[in-house]
Amino acid sequence: MDPAVEPTELIDLSGLRMGPGEGRRLDLPVLLDAVRLSEQGYAPEPALQEVRLDISRMLGGGYALQLRFDTTIAGPCMRCLTPTSSQVSVDVRELQQNKRDPEEQFDSDYVKGDDLDLHRWANDSFVFSLPVRVLCRDDCKGLCPECGKELNDDPTHSHEKGPDPRLAALSGIRFDDDGNLVQGP
Repeated sequence: MDPAVEPTELIDLSGLRMGPGEGRRLDLPVLLDAVRLSEQGYAPEPALQEVRLDISRMLGGGYALQLRFDTTIAGPCMRCLTPTSSQVSVDVRELQQNKRDPEEQFDSDYVKGDDLDLHRWANDSFVFSLPVRVLCRDDCKGLCPECGKELNDDPTHSHEKGPDPRLAALSGIRFDDDGNLVQGP
């Protein structure tokens, strides 16, 4: 996508001049924001993303909206911290009906009046579509909890097992052959 293209933030739905039952498909540039997951920063690549927006004017008034795009998220693997990327697919729908009965109202959080906040909708949908864990590979071994070595590079990595340091105070306790506590050294 041409970097000189201005991202779309708001769309005036009434400006599309759509009659009931009519639909439009728009391909628009939207700027996706970087996110933080588990205290790590992740960025969409590219940040300026082309999204497909399908808009249908409903017969009873209001709009049916569909937003779709595929992108990549880049950042550290959540287990070993190696730079990695992961595919993200977004396919979401929103419904905005005319206000007839306040009890039976389906209002989109992204439509206020006739304005669709495409930037906020795309970014929220991007975050909700992220994988639970961003991993360099499904079988990532992560980092050694004792020394921090990456276990993917050395699957046989190990440390000599010693006594648990949390139990060191118990090492001086002695018992005789009958199970009685022995006093002194």
